[in-house]
Amino acid sequence: MNASTTTTILISTIVLILCAKTARCCGGYELEVDYIRNCGSDNIVELSDKFSVDMKPNCEIYVNGCYTAHANITSAMVEFTGQKDLVKLSGKRDGCKVLDDVKSSSEIQMALEILGLPKSCPVNKGKACLGIKPINVSKYKSLMNVFAGHLKGKSVTTTNAGKFCIEFSAKLVNVLIKAIGHGVIG
Repeated sequence: MNASTTTTILISTIVLILCAKTARCCGGYELEVDYIRNCGSDNIVELSDKFSVDMKPNCEIYVNGCYTAHANITSAMVEFTGQKDLVKLSGKRDGCKVLDDVKSSSEIQMALEILGLPKSCPVNKGKACLGIKPINVSKYKSLMNVFAGHLKGKSVTTTNAGKFCIEFSAKLVNVLIKAIGHGVIG
């Protein structure tokens, strides 16, 4: 076997491996979650320690874990910051009003229903666990390149019963670029 044939076989094998890995991901992207956690002490609402979000190859997102509301919540003012790479966004919203304004046929309302999250205020005291049903995001495959990058966020919510803080850090990664980067670097 000559060097040209060996090189062609090697390149073809690498391309097949990369294509197989890419096919197992949502449109060639995968979600790498660094953390989703409580960021304050004495939170009136707390996430469980093992709270997680996972995107499966068929573009279904699973939210796993529980949250506990330590009191009934009738009002919620949410201050948030979000960042994708170097682009930052921040704001303040009335959480109960946002829930009230969500249309019953909207995707947000359907996601809340699938996850078993409250769709309006008040939010009753108690514990709820998520992860029973997935949220299908396959119709957003063509937009994955827009969302790709390092995503971070934090929200501080002031309620009638106290405050709570939640923060996250994740990366939406193009698997092909990741594989090429590891091949070149490693």
